[in-house]
Formats: sequence, structure tokens, C-alpha cells
Amino acid sequence: MDLNQLLCNHQRALMNQRSAKSLNDRNTYFDLAGYYGERIRKYRLTAGLER
Repeated sequence: MDLNQLLCNHQRALMNQRSAKSLNDRNTYFDLAGYYGERIRKYRLTAGLER
């Protein structure tokens, strides 16, 4: 996945977390946003990009 796709998925997870109806869904999207955040961090480190 390229950086643009990771950023898009991260943003979608954050938006879905805010509009989730149940606590279980909110927690799922919270975890997903964290997962994509970590992948973005690793991508930037390996590409030599700024934080």
C-alpha cells in the first residue's frame, strides 16, 4: 500500500469511529486507526520522510 492509501484508510477509520453507533464498533475503528497510524509511521521511517 502506498502512503496515500494508508492516509486515506486512517482518515476513514477516524471518521467511522466518530459516527459508530455501538461501543464495540467504536473500539474496532479505534484499533483500526491505530493500526494504520503505525503503518504510516513505519512507511515514513523506511522512506526517510519526516514525522
